[in-house]
Amino acid sequence: MSGSGTTEGDDPLQTAVWRLRSRACWADAAALLAPVAGDPPAAVQRASLLIERCLYTESGWAEAEDALRAAEAVARADEGPASA
Repeated sequence: MSGSGTTEGDDPLQTAVWRLRSRACWADAAALLAPVAGDPPAAVQRASLLIERCLYTESGWAEAEDALRAAEAVARADEGPASA
């Protein structure tokens, strides 16, 4: 989830998410991973970011729970809901 920063060849989206996350800008990073139908990995990553924010700030639980439910909803295979 964290990406590897600024290594050549990295996905620009993942680099941006990593930079925002490393600066405790979880909501901004999650906004880059807006819920997209049919993209379970992004949905799981978004939920993970919002849950991480909750653990550090003790706020935003409702948004994190909504993101988790959305990740579970877009998961297709048996292991999809489990990863969420």
